[in-house]
Amino acid sequence: MRHLLPLFSFAVLASLCGCVQPTKAPSPYGVCAHVTRGGEAEIQVAELGLMRQADIAWVRSDFDWSGIQSKADGAWDFTRLDTVISNAEQHGVQILPILGYDTEFANPAFTHLPLWENYVRAVSARYCGRLPVLELWNEQNINGFGKDSNPTNYLPLLRSTYATVKAVDPKLTLAVGGFAGVPTNYIDRLYQLGGGPYFDVMNVHPYGQPSPPESYLENQLADLKATMAKYGDAAKPIWITEFGWPTQKQRIAAPGVIKAGLKAARPDKNDAWRIAVFEGPGLAAPSEDVLKSELPGSARIQRLAFDALSAALDARAVDAVVLPFSEEFPADGFDKLIDFVRQGGVLIDCGGMPLWAPLTRGPDGKWVKSTRYGEAFRDPLRIGVEAWWYKKDVIPERMPVRFVGPAADLPMPKNGIAAERFLTPQNFKPGDRFIPLLSGEHNGYTGTAAAVYAYNSDLKGAVIVSSLFERGLQGSTEAEQAKLLPRALLIALHFGVVRTFWYEFQAPEVDDLDQESHFGIVHSDLSPKPAYLAYKTLTAQRPAGSAALDRPWKSADGALYYPQWKLPGGSPAGAVWAYRKAGRYALTFSTKKVALVNHAGAAVQAEWRGRVCTLPLTDEPIYFKGGTLEATAAAP
Repeated sequence: MRHLLPLFSFAVLASLCGCVQPTKAPSPYGVCAHVTRGGEAEIQVAELGLMRQADIAWVRSDFDWSGIQSKADGAWDFTRLDTVISNAEQHGVQILPILGYDTEFANPAFTHLPLWENYVRAVSARYCGRLPVLELWNEQNINGFGKDSNPTNYLPLLRSTYATVKAVDPKLTLAVGGFAGVPTNYIDRLYQLGGGPYFDVMNVHPYGQPSPPESYLENQLADLKATMAKYGDAAKPIWITEFGWPTQKQRIAAPGVIKAGLKAARPDKNDAWRIAVFEGPGLAAPSEDVLKSELPGSARIQRLAFDALSAALDARAVDAVVLPFSEEFPADGFDKLIDFVRQGGVLIDCGGMPLWAPLTRGPDGKWVKSTRYGEAFRDPLRIGVEAWWYKKDVIPERMPVRFVGPAADLPMPKNGIAAERFLTPQNFKPGDRFIPLLSGEHNGYTGTAAAVYAYNSDLKGAVIVSSLFERGLQGSTEAEQAKLLPRALLIALHFGVVRTFWYEFQAPEVDDLDQESHFGIVHSDLSPKPAYLAYKTLTAQRPAGSAALDRPWKSADGALYYPQWKLPGGSPAGAVWAYRKAGRYALTFSTKKVALVNHAGAAVQAEWRGRVCTLPLTDEPIYFKGGTLEATAAAP
């Protein structure tokens, strides 16, 4: 059914509906799901039913302008939106609509404000009282959802939307569009331009995968709160409308290429490889699952932080060093790695342009961007690089490649391999060899995406390089996702975030390496992942109406987290988990009458001595009800 609504009718609709806001207790729990478009719209009823079963009370979805109005003076078609809103209401799920985006007749929208205001007025008036909160755009600080993403262009849209929404009903709430990340510089500039009065809810998307939430979330939220307080906006609620950890398959983009490279680099090596994997806070070290399949079966693997790796190099205790699987690498102490290669060692560098983004270690032990350039590190190892921006008329932006040379017999992945960065030998000396492992051709250009730089000059070792972006390594296992979900949401809620939306509900699962295919907590066929049960357990253990208790919520060294809250009935509850220091802990509660369950809702058995409970703690949250946690200590 299509609807022609003249402009005068919006005010009439608003007055008739009365814009009565929902009165049930607000819930902090939501998910993102494309229930208003595409394939998910066809299975919306089943999805909404699963949300309700887990007591997920909110679903965030796009209300695309182009989906309800095809031309500037055209009719409005609310058929799809009417259906999904009615279905959501029947399941007790509240929709958070995203207002957006540019259309063919209003592109960009911020330069066509009268037309944009008609759209905002149409949506807010038609669903007045049924959609208490509207969100303006998605990730407006990046160019993925519109043109010229900057605060100067977003402000007119924000100001006009706020005025239009409040004219329909002053009680309607407008959330600023969810910012990609927590971009305090962008937010600060929006405040400087005078944007503060034109939204009711602050809104961010603090993704951090593959890093765990404990490593960054609190700091990001603290920075956000400080920015808001700077402009007198500290009392404004903060929402997280996207947040998640994907579960794409843990494999490298070209399976087998490292093992083939090691054989080509040292064909005479018969004893077990001694391999050091460099890791540190925020660095993309490959997982154990990846290494098991990519290294020789007899390899002895050590995961070493900076100082330990340095000592191992000094002692000549390793045969090969695996750098982070990204374009980042440690600049500090790199001379030792060059010397390691000079003496016959093998360096393994995968994940985009080799030695591209040098990092230096800060006082807190974290690695931050260096002021040096990658050439200073590539040149001594004679590694040349090229990409489309080097030779725009010659090198393609993306090119299929295939296994060649020592890797020629490896089976190709189902979807093939495409490369965006390419390798060349540079300033080789007599005896040095460049051994391609992955190559392709396009209009006469031959590009090598993986190769062995095998030296037999002043350098005696080798460097194995793959320039493929390792998207698969940004994922977690399904079991890890189930533990990350409650930890992330509990930290956010304890730190004052009012509402959270996990991204996303259904995982499309169309590409085994693409993270966008695997954020969901149910599979493409809607069968639950472990994270779905973890979410259901969280909503049961910390139900809507719970309030954070103002008391210590983590140990001084960050080894234990134990946020606590008051349940709607007034009794205390909480959760406890170990972060990087798993072990047996003695937990002193206010009473022995405490019920314990794990993150999947199963009862936990524990040793009790009076009010002291001894538990093995890991990064899997354990919930407790009926008492407060008073003290923690390592168990004898």
